[in-house]
Amino acid sequence: MVNLDGFMSETSDQSKSEFKAQKRILSFRQFLDAFALDPVRIGRNAPQYVVDCFEHYGTEQVDAIGGKARRFKMFDAPFEGGTDKLIGHEDVQNKAYGLLKRFAATGRADRLVVLHGPNGSGKSSFIDLIFRALEHYSSLDEGTVFRFNWIFTERTEGKEHLGFGASRAEIPKDTLAFIDDNLISCKVVCELRENPIFLVPIHEREKLLDALLAEKPDDAKRIERLKGHYLREGDLSAKSKSIYEALLNAYRGDWTKVMRHIQVERYFISKRFRVGASVIEPQQAVDGGSRPMTFDHGLALPPALQGLQLVELSGELVEGCGGIVEYSDFLKRNIELNKYLLNTCERGTISLPGAIAHLNEVLFATCNEKYLSAFKANPDFTSFKGRMELIRAGYMREWKKEREIYREFAGEVRGTRHLAPHTLDVAALWAVMTRLRRPDPSKYPDELSGVLRRLTPLQKARLYGETRCPDSLTTEEKRLLLSHVGQLASEHDDETAEFEGFECTAYEGRRGASAREMRSLLGLAAQLPARTCLSPLAIFDTIGELLKDRSVYDFLRLKPDDGYQDPEHFAEEAQDEYHRWLTVEIYDSMELVAESEFPRRLDEYFRNVRAYVSKERIENPRTGKLEDPSEEVMKGVEALMAQKENADNFRKNLVSKVAAFSLEHLGQKLDYSEIFPDLVQDLRASYYKQKQSALETLGRYTLASGTDDEALIPGPERPKVLRTLKVMREKYGYCDSCSKEAINFVLKRVVEEKAP
Repeated sequence: MVNLDGFMSETSDQSKSEFKAQKRILSFRQFLDAFALDPVRIGRNAPQYVVDCFEHYGTEQVDAIGGKARRFKMFDAPFEGGTDKLIGHEDVQNKAYGLLKRFAATGRADRLVVLHGPNGSGKSSFIDLIFRALEHYSSLDEGTVFRFNWIFTERTEGKEHLGFGASRAEIPKDTLAFIDDNLISCKVVCELRENPIFLVPIHEREKLLDALLAEKPDDAKRIERLKGHYLREGDLSAKSKSIYEALLNAYRGDWTKVMRHIQVERYFISKRFRVGASVIEPQQAVDGGSRPMTFDHGLALPPALQGLQLVELSGELVEGCGGIVEYSDFLKRNIELNKYLLNTCERGTISLPGAIAHLNEVLFATCNEKYLSAFKANPDFTSFKGRMELIRAGYMREWKKEREIYREFAGEVRGTRHLAPHTLDVAALWAVMTRLRRPDPSKYPDELSGVLRRLTPLQKARLYGETRCPDSLTTEEKRLLLSHVGQLASEHDDETAEFEGFECTAYEGRRGASAREMRSLLGLAAQLPARTCLSPLAIFDTIGELLKDRSVYDFLRLKPDDGYQDPEHFAEEAQDEYHRWLTVEIYDSMELVAESEFPRRLDEYFRNVRAYVSKERIENPRTGKLEDPSEEVMKGVEALMAQKENADNFRKNLVSKVAAFSLEHLGQKLDYSEIFPDLVQDLRASYYKQKQSALETLGRYTLASGTDDEALIPGPERPKVLRTLKVMREKYGYCDSCSKEAINFVLKRVVEEKAP
């Protein structure tokens, strides 16, 4: 039986140990000691704190459209094992960080940071990651933050104790920070969470800061923070200032006696409990309030303070002090309710009945692109624009990153249905193609314009997501295209277009299937009774149904533009891509054509071709003797590639291309599959065609396995069937059911290709 008494005792000891280690309660002198040791950390304002949080988790370089991008690791949610991490949006991260750095340098967040984009583009997820990171960061020593409370007892100095209770001897003389709760007559909490250093008079504070600066005169961050106006000019809230001045008068200017009433308390940021983290929904209400302070029976301020009119502040903006506030769906609320932000953003204050609150927080907002476009036509937009910083968060355009967004959902599905290979691939590829726009060749050099005219949405998706150029391009065309990917990705950033009578932004990633809609589509596909697995074919079935509902999805109502904005055709292209992936895997699983055969044949071919062009002899690997290049080897490969050009010219051209590639990639090992992907494709197609009959035969036998027709499988073919299913299961991740579904899909394509 569990020893519950021992459990409670152990838990209590652990709690006391953690409480002491975290330094949750300090006297003011102890706070000053901590401040002097690390003023940069203890003296931060909200923007500086958020910047430090970004930097605490570090950065890394990741692949992005057109090159590399800095990614802040906090958006990988390392503090929660990667749960609900943010996929992509490195550009949003860097723009937000840049603004926060500016706020930190100036000492105040004087702009509303607005993330705008279409529905389901990750805006709220972005801010939620900041909330979660701040919560974790505040639990660490590096993220320690303090506020203070005023503590009073009934034992005033100079007066004898009257009545029952503790004697004056029990009341500490140096600080009331650690006094027993039974001896506290009143505790006044500072809801704005102002920094306790503000209790030091400004002139004396400047001397302290200058002395701390002199200790490390070359520390750039220390200089920025300690010379900033936040620490040098920051002041107490109206309530704390009133109490401070009244006590200073009562104690005849003895500042140390005033500080005796200060209890410094460490706090932890929490969105759930709205401490330094607050979300303002688009309700029809104000975001702050105030009321006169009242005290319960038996609790009262000391006589020196009883004449003060103290005001208690409340509301979401007050709760967010010390951290961040999010205005969710900012523009869904009546614009009149947001007008107070014109002054609040610029001055950092909010006027409430009986009080003006100075806010130390960073204001974020999210809004839908459609609402922002409408707001830009509002006469008030000009006033708001000067107080806002807009950060665009469009849909993902890298299909491999888009695929990662669906991973969590896929994990949930695995408990009920098997997830077939390439399911998330085809879903992501189709979704990304719906978001892409046709390039305008006239904006590019003449030698690139022809390439861009031929660039299909599938090829553009590969270019963005894999840095893969169309196989048909020459080496120079590929180099030129890759050098302009950044321009290609930003080409439509400032464009607007009319859509159904409404003028709105038309950047690439503005419209298309959202990740939220794709997760719903995956959920529907997982419920199809005709499919035993969540497979690519289930995705295509569900896309087919989605394409019928033009009234719900606005991207289905876009006019096709020379191959772009054509979701029905994209489904066909995604199926073709799926067929290419499948063909490789099935031929390999059936051991009809090993993938390793292509690089081997190419290496052997080019070894002979180089010797042929340079008129040299090569060593026979079997005999070790020098021999002339093998015409049999060269013609055999050229026949498979259906090469009709003069053999001598063809070979010389190949060697010239290899030489040019080598010059551009000095020191890099030659990979002929990379240099000549079109030749590999021709070679693979020829091999597959030669083995097509064997594929059909073994494919039909495999489909018969486990059915009533299994007895019709010839004895010698049974081991091949079992080996095929085993390889597909162990090497590629198929189950027997989706293996057969995939094989049947490929066999149907073979029949269709044979049909006249």
